[in-house]
Amino acid sequence: MKEPYVSAEDKKFLKLALNLARRNVGLTGKNPSVGCVITFRDIILGRGNTQPGGRPHAEIMAIKQASEHHLLRRKEKINDINVYITLEPCAHETTSPSCAKEIVKFGANRVIYLATDPDIRTNGKGKLLMEEAGIKCIESSIYKNENSEILRGYLKQKKTGFPYITLKIGASMNGKIATKNGESKWVTNSLCRKRVQLLRSENDGILIGKNSIIIDNPRLNLREQFDKIENKPIFILDTNFELSDSENLLLFDKLGREKVNIITNREPKDVASKVSDFFKGVNFEKSVKEHGLLNIEEILKIISRMGVNRLLVEGGARVWTSFIKTGFFDEIVMFTGNSIINDSSISCFNDFLPLDTRLRDFPNLTLISLLKWEDNIEARWIPNS
Repeated sequence: MKEPYVSAEDKKFLKLALNLARRNVGLTGKNPSVGCVITFRDIILGRGNTQPGGRPHAEIMAIKQASEHHLLRRKEKINDINVYITLEPCAHETTSPSCAKEIVKFGANRVIYLATDPDIRTNGKGKLLMEEAGIKCIESSIYKNENSEILRGYLKQKKTGFPYITLKIGASMNGKIATKNGESKWVTNSLCRKRVQLLRSENDGILIGKNSIIIDNPRLNLREQFDKIENKPIFILDTNFELSDSENLLLFDKLGREKVNIITNREPKDVASKVSDFFKGVNFEKSVKEHGLLNIEEILKIISRMGVNRLLVEGGARVWTSFIKTGFFDEIVMFTGNSIINDSSISCFNDFLPLDTRLRDFPNLTLISLLKWEDNIEARWIPNS
């Protein structure tokens, strides 16, 4: 099928819509972060993006702004109004009218969007609704890669029912995450730690193992220039609820107990009998256990039900190994410091294949980006397809 014609002017406004969408990645809950620009010829009438929490949608924000523009407040109707959107406008109605209907009501002449919405409630229906009203609709594959990166959590959730999963690892030059006695602050430098704050802001939830909580006592909150962003829900894997003996966890004070979710194999009645006042307000979820550990697929189903499209897995070694072994990961972001630590120290991964496994049978990854932060390195890897 021949690609519809998109002018240089169209490309400019689509790029602006992409930049608007990128701003709120990780802030829109289960809804995708979308950007929208409305123009009259080459004049921008309105712009908008999906708001924190997922509503209002980008189209509604742009329409609201455009409606106040002096060109639209005149008595005579103007034509040649274009709407540029990064995702097909929704056709379904919940607490508010669909965006497709709002665009029809607004009086657009042409709509260009970058991807069909995979939600079965919309999937092509938004386009049909607008076309039936006489609006010319164009789906363009321009900026496909950039848009897919912005929407990747939403697209994967709709396709598979699981979130987009990023393993975040900080290690020494020889792959150690802590000394033998557990000291891990700081394996990487301050610039890498700022990048971790950015990663947290771009994800909808953070997963971490019980051992990392006990040993490191992390805050897991958004700090410094990110402190205006609402902290993300935390999912702690604790098979036997060993955290029941802890009462000095920093994340409880930094995040609030309502943000903390403990996933365990213990029965609710057993958990209730062990919960002290310190854990009041924390959410507990039960998951099945396999070979002494929680089942990763079941964990992801629980997290998906809670509206997480993008999940950041912060460790530790046992947790990362479980995700590697099961193949439930989409990328690894590896921060490598400039130190070399004893071989007897704690490694990123535990053994996950038999000791006699041949080199060619271990997982291989593809490097997609490499950044240098002073004397530290940030590398992004994805599984080979």
